[in-house]
Amino acid sequence: MPNSPAEQLEAVFLFQEEQISRELLYPEFEAILDGFIPVPDFANASAKAVYVQIDHSLCVTGAVFFLLGFDAKGMVDRRWNVPLRQLIETAGSGPDMGAGAIRLACYSQCSIAWHQKSLWDPLMQRGNNSFVAMRKAVKANRLGLIVKPTPVEEPKPAVAVQAVRSAQEAEREQVALEQKLHDHYAQELRDKMAMLIKEQRLRIATIMNQHQAKFHAVQHEHQQRLLAYQQKHQQFEQQNKELTERNRNLKDTLDVQATKIEGMREYFAHKLKAAQQDESSQVQVLQENFALELDAKIRAATAELREMLDMREVELFYRHQNESALKDEIVNLKRENQQLLKNSGDQLLGRLTKAGVNLVVFLPGLGEIAIALDDIGRYLEDPQAYAADKAGVSEVIYLAWLEHHKSPCCNAVDPRGKLCGRSIPALETPLEFHPGESDRCAQHQAVAYSLVAERR
Repeated sequence: MPNSPAEQLEAVFLFQEEQISRELLYPEFEAILDGFIPVPDFANASAKAVYVQIDHSLCVTGAVFFLLGFDAKGMVDRRWNVPLRQLIETAGSGPDMGAGAIRLACYSQCSIAWHQKSLWDPLMQRGNNSFVAMRKAVKANRLGLIVKPTPVEEPKPAVAVQAVRSAQEAEREQVALEQKLHDHYAQELRDKMAMLIKEQRLRIATIMNQHQAKFHAVQHEHQQRLLAYQQKHQQFEQQNKELTERNRNLKDTLDVQATKIEGMREYFAHKLKAAQQDESSQVQVLQENFALELDAKIRAATAELREMLDMREVELFYRHQNESALKDEIVNLKRENQQLLKNSGDQLLGRLTKAGVNLVVFLPGLGEIAIALDDIGRYLEDPQAYAADKAGVSEVIYLAWLEHHKSPCCNAVDPRGKLCGRSIPALETPLEFHPGESDRCAQHQAVAYSLVAERR
């Protein structure tokens, strides 16, 4: 039966570059939490730490692998609130570290769901094992833990054995002893096999979580790149439309000017033919006048076109300036609104947070999430935008996924404007959702793929 917390020795190990860099007694760790002692080595970083319980034989009996954030001065983040002792009391079993299976709480094995993101998985690779490093550190006893010697039982005086035994009685005792030894070693083998199976399950869960985290990171990066490409594509299409419209307007203006010039040319040509019957001097004057007037008309038409283009560019410039000013004003108003919301309930929420009360909400696609004190205003202002940010996608994609999750059906529309409406499997997370692909049935997905291939 495990020892009570009062009989356990408590310590905290801080990891840096997958190695134990600092060992602390639990009172020293509490002083760091209370803000009396800074840790400059972890300034502006999140450290991996382990809370361990040790018996008086220097054997680890329980461990909680948790994350600890520090600010720029090396002080612990005041929002940190992980109940280490509560987690270790409700933790599952872990590997044997000398005193039987330890009580283990980590990311892959957490009894309180909303604290899972504050934990991390131990390393269990050969040559880089967190449990081996902890066992060596505890055995080295650099913290000066008090060790109680194991009491040695006095050997009991041997009972007088009968000098003479019958051969039949000795044989029965031999058979009973062999059966007892067989049962003992069989039970010990079963216990070791159960311990190995639990350790392998923990290792498999840790590896699966690591691969899942890498997969989500790659998926998030792919989603961001795809969104950036779509935005660039829309931007280029808009620019192309604007340039096409401007080109069409300029072409119409040039056609009108060319028509006017052609009419003027015909007029002066007719006038020139009529004047050819007069003296040669008059003909030369008319030709010069014709050339001068034609050149003046062309310059006037060109100046008018340039003035129109300059006015259009000035209008666009002032429009961009107004849009930027309005966007800045909207951002400032949102920041002031969030600050007002934060200050209005800051004292009450701060007292609740210090008392260990967390604000937990259920968000579709994310499950239960604990909202930090600084994020309450942003959540109240726009819950859907907050959920999209936590899910790692844009708000547009999150809303599209939410509609898909509520009603998983094909949204493809045929040329006649009829909705397909076939039932499709619902995606559980927004990161896996791609508009135009994930909300289509297999038939319309194949059609979309063929269209993309034709465009390429």
